[in-house]
Amino acid sequence: MLDPLTINTLVYSGIAAMSSVGLTLTYLTTRVPNFAHGSFLTIGAYVAVYWAQILGRSPYEVIWASALLSGCVAVIQYKLVLAPLASRGSSSTYLMIATLTVAFFIFGVMSIFADYVGRVYRVRTNYIALRSFDFQILSIPMVMILSISSVVLSTILLYIFLNKTKLGIAMRASIENPSLAQVLGINVDRMYTLAWFISGALGGLAGMMYALWLPVTTTSGDEFLPTIFASSILGGLSSIFGSLAGGVLVGMANSVIPHMIAVLGFTEVIQYRPVIPLLIMSIVLLTLPSGITSLRWRWGREAK
Repeated sequence: MLDPLTINTLVYSGIAAMSSVGLTLTYLTTRVPNFAHGSFLTIGAYVAVYWAQILGRSPYEVIWASALLSGCVAVIQYKLVLAPLASRGSSSTYLMIATLTVAFFIFGVMSIFADYVGRVYRVRTNYIALRSFDFQILSIPMVMILSISSVVLSTILLYIFLNKTKLGIAMRASIENPSLAQVLGINVDRMYTLAWFISGALGGLAGMMYALWLPVTTTSGDEFLPTIFASSILGGLSSIFGSLAGGVLVGMANSVIPHMIAVLGFTEVIQYRPVIPLLIMSIVLLTLPSGITSLRWRWGREAK
């Protein structure tokens, strides 16, 4: 039987990895960090919360809904806010501020809706975890199995999609060289829209896993945002697969380091756990700005 630390580490790593891949995808399309990305996680989490709290049914029944709704919200953000601003020549600073505005707007809507649902259906909609709705297979929590399988399947499917399918190759071309892709007849805007949908869907999936493991509030995604950014930066903001690895590593750090501190007897320090991803970001930006994916090229040059 797995110990609680191992289970927590694997679940947390999966949530971080899924979220960071989505953030990296949106960054590659707009070259702007999306500060509303945490909101996709919150939306996915609350789909599971409402389903479980109102109907008393398993959150696993609405995995698809968490991914679909978050993906649609991501597309709306891109089509109604970022794409029009970019077409008018807005700078990256303005686009970044726009993502913050979207984050505040989604937070407001989610808070109003949570209050409404709580009053009408007389259920808790804040600081609630759905662990009681989880189940075990061979003494292993299903959410851990979902976390591991999500990372593995995402890696395999994204590789096949981006390298072996015409649509995926067109998306890569649009991201790497939009001007040339447009000359070749690729609808760049359509490819970007698809990338944003995938980004939001992955965020929604991460949110559903988050709700099954951690207490959910309307600020959950925003509070998790430093972890998402740390994962993407560690993996290299220009590498989708690097962000997967970065998410796993940051997730492990967020779980293992507090445990080690507690073992040493400094339990009062654990309350500063949110500082861990901020420290990781700072160290990576100061020592390895291109993330761990740059090590491959550095080692390759040294080998020659």
